[in-house]
Amino acid sequence: MVLGVTHDADDKRALFQRVVDDIVDQIRAGTLKPGDVLPTARRMADHYQVASMTAQRALRELQTMGLTYGIVGKGTFVHPEAPERVRVLDGLAAPDTVPEVIADARLNAQFAEYLLTRDAMAEAALRLFTAPKSERAQRQAEFNLLAAIVEGQGNDLHDQYEQYKARLAKAAGKTADMIAQPPANEETPPPTRRRSPKR
Repeated sequence: MVLGVTHDADDKRALFQRVVDDIVDQIRAGTLKPGDVLPTARRMADHYQVASMTAQRALRELQTMGLTYGIVGKGTFVHPEAPERVRVLDGLAAPDTVPEVIADARLNAQFAEYLLTRDAMAEAALRLFTAPKSERAQRQAEFNLLAAIVEGQGNDLHDQYEQYKARLAKAAGKTADMIAQPPANEETPPPTRRRSPKR
């Protein structure tokens, strides 16, 4: 993470807002990626040359915006959907208002855990399919564990997440499919062709 905000005397934004804006800019630029850990409030205060309470307020604001989530004892992390959420916030007519749909800290943490576990399960499946015979039992055990966690999270969470995506899209005035897509100026890989199953 690249930290540091210069204190321009003409800048009328509150100090905590400058910190928030800098971190949002880093998420927008891809410098901060989903899953990255943010520094503690004390370290952030040192880097930004602000009071510790100012850094704590910035961290709370980022969480309220749905761009980060906290895990007690582990820290504050960039939310898996932070880039998409920044695009939603960028598209709002009144950028100072955070849609209610992304302001629920508890739900943000649940969705983050769900998405991270689901992604880890997909990676474990790929490792399983490409593993040599000698490693297949271990890879199968990894996959089974992650699948059990996802199943334990339940269909209710999956359904809530799908409803959440639809509400998020509505808040941005887009369809749910458009939310997940990067802006037109970003390069996207060509779609992969799927083979039809053999009959």
